[in-house]
Amino acid sequence: MTSAPTTIPVSAPAHRPRTLRTAALVAVVTTHELFRRRGALALALLLPLTFYLARIDTYWTALRLLSIGLGWAAATLALFTTVSSRSIDLRLAACGASSSALAVGRQAAVLILGWSIAALYAVLVNLTIGDELAHPGTVPLMLLLTVTVATPLGTVAAAIIPRDLEGALLLLAVMALQLLVDPAAEWTRVLPLWSARELSSYIVEALGAQADDYLRRGLFHGVCFAVGLMTLTWLLSIWRLRVIRLPEPH
Repeated sequence: MTSAPTTIPVSAPAHRPRTLRTAALVAVVTTHELFRRRGALALALLLPLTFYLARIDTYWTALRLLSIGLGWAAATLALFTTVSSRSIDLRLAACGASSSALAVGRQAAVLILGWSIAALYAVLVNLTIGDELAHPGTVPLMLLLTVTVATPLGTVAAAIIPRDLEGALLLLAVMALQLLVDPAAEWTRVLPLWSARELSSYIVEALGAQADDYLRRGLFHGVCFAVGLMTLTWLLSIWRLRVIRLPEPH
């Protein structure tokens, strides 16, 4: 979980890459790395699809399984990205790269990929069960919000358990818990993807006067968790990539 601070001597002021440019470059490189991991990409694409097709006869369950499966896939991609880039990020930070830029770039790459997959699944849902849904136009919003919450969740999991297999199992346990518990229980609101249950209820059911309440609760919970997890990811990145500078010996 922790990394030893990197100690380097202080030299003459050097040009530091601008934060946005560095973040964009890191995002591009991370995207290339993700596309080279064909197994992980296949997992991100096929696992949610398997969940969805397995229960498509009960479309309300299929939609919830799709959302949870997509969340696990996005979180796992973020976990793999964080674990595999840990050593290179330490070197980049020691060379003067902004830790904020590194964190933003890694997150942006996984988010963009996850949003792209979510958009494909939103089209699939509307083509296959769209006529059965009360509010099919909200499907893209639910899936995009799921990815937005799950991506920083995967990065936080990598900080807690800095190994691929153990981290993936932790994320699987979190996602499975959200499928098994009663979402009406108050304590379940501490689960990161509780919003998906509220939004899927809004999408699937004709709730009448209560529909707006489900939508409002789902959006509020999802946005709060996304902002909170992204902030925690940023703080963990700053702490993990901190550099202690010592004066040059005379």
